[in-house]
Amino acid sequence: MVNKLVGGLGGLLALMVGVGAVYYFGQPGLQAVHGTVRTARGASSNAAPASAGAVGSTEAQAPAFHVTALNAGSVSVPSGRPTVVYFMSAGCGSCVSGEQQLVRMAAHAPASVVWLSLDVAPGYDTANAVLSMAQEVGAHWPQAFASNAILQAYHVDQLDMVAVIRRNGTLLYDGPLPSSARLRALIQQAEA
Repeated sequence: MVNKLVGGLGGLLALMVGVGAVYYFGQPGLQAVHGTVRTARGASSNAAPASAGAVGSTEAQAPAFHVTALNAGSVSVPSGRPTVVYFMSAGCGSCVSGEQQLVRMAAHAPASVVWLSLDVAPGYDTANAVLSMAQEVGAHWPQAFASNAILQAYHVDQLDMVAVIRRNGTLLYDGPLPSSARLRALIQQAEA
């Protein structure tokens, strides 16, 4: 399925760039469910994102990965620090807005938070496009390309998805980019 996803991604990205809208990956007729909370093992529930990380929740260890950043060094996840991973595309209008939202959040977040943006379309976006977008919006954190394994492990089925990982390495939230207030609360939980 991941090979189908990546194979058809170029055409879908071209459509998205043309209309500037968020679209869904996957097979025709399938829709991503906004607000679905997923564990690292792929089990999903229809619980509202607000319930992610609640006491007694079934948080699982976040899938581990290592990427080489396009702009500096490398990043390992989990990192032992609260981490926000943003799944985006440099050619996506809503992703630019999402990256801007994260820039505003990062300005007021604790310095211990690791921010990482992963472009989901390495066959479509260039390294220069990703870095230009980051520079344009002021995202001064690592930018990298997501591998098929990362996309599959984090169940990325649409653009503008976020994973928030606690400092202990458990996956607190995995879903659509939440509101700034909700993301602020998730970051506070990830710090604990």
